[in-house]
Amino acid sequence: MTHPFPVVDLHCDLLEYLARANERTPYEEKSRCAYPQLKNGGVILQITAIFTETKPGSTRLAQAQIERLLKLPLEHPGHFLDGTQSETFAKNNGIYLIPSIENASGVIEENEPIAQGLQRLSAWHKALKRILYISLTWNGKNRFGGGTGSDQGLTDDGKMLLDWMSAHHIAVDLSHASDALAEEILNHSEQNGLNLKILASHSNFRAICPHPRNLPDWLAQEIIRRQGLIGLNLFAPFVHKTDPEALFAHIEYALSLGAQDTLSFGADFFDTEDFSALLAKHQCKAPYFPDYADASCYPLILERCAQRLSLGAEVLQKISSENALKFLTRSI
Repeated sequence: MTHPFPVVDLHCDLLEYLARANERTPYEEKSRCAYPQLKNGGVILQITAIFTETKPGSTRLAQAQIERLLKLPLEHPGHFLDGTQSETFAKNNGIYLIPSIENASGVIEENEPIAQGLQRLSAWHKALKRILYISLTWNGKNRFGGGTGSDQGLTDDGKMLLDWMSAHHIAVDLSHASDALAEEILNHSEQNGLNLKILASHSNFRAICPHPRNLPDWLAQEIIRRQGLIGLNLFAPFVHKTDPEALFAHIEYALSLGAQDTLSFGADFFDTEDFSALLAKHQCKAPYFPDYADASCYPLILERCAQRLSLGAEVLQKISSENALKFLTRSI
């Protein structure tokens, strides 16, 4: 299936998949975001997360992912392209890559001086040339604040990291922020005049699926007001327990909130065999609905958006890539 709209996706875990074993390649479809799947989905630009849990040695795991990312355009020329210096992303045989950091524990260990961690982040930023966004937390809390499942807000270390991010034009991702952390990030940014772009790279809407990983209305509306992005997450527990059609309820609800210029894709594809404990936690029979189980699914989703929601080409193009590309330009 083909469609005229190129796709930008805000979040996948391909780097974490590759860094687990040297013999793994970006052509293995169990990752759900392998090169063939991305190509079949019309993806021109993929934001690749540097993801770690909060545990000792997290910075070494992040470093391994950075090394794999830097090698991808060299080892697979024509298939993967460095997107960090690009201003336009033409639809061609290659897929542009821009990194992000999911969980700042991958940057700074819990027990090391904050200055040492920021020095490491500065070196990584120089090597990568661009980091689109950083999420302060993942699940639970860390030295920067509270993640999903926590009621912790923003810590002093978190404020220092936000100040650094603002100075280096790196957006803050709220997808894994607790409600308290999200609110205090927004307050700190306003009270201190930070130039801090915001997004929720891979989150849906709590009004449709009442999971804490999804956005409450007030936060979705703040992201819309601040010209941020909301990336639709395709992980089934964040869509609906049983109904794949709920994805279109999320999209319809987002548009009812005024997210026409905010909505994007942030599918959150990962190899679920690597995260069996996560699947047990969510008690899901299948981590993804069959029609939306890998990165080849975007043409089908857009086609069904046109059919079920009567969305025209202008809105479909915004969701598929235009909103994300405009955000990238504003974030420079």
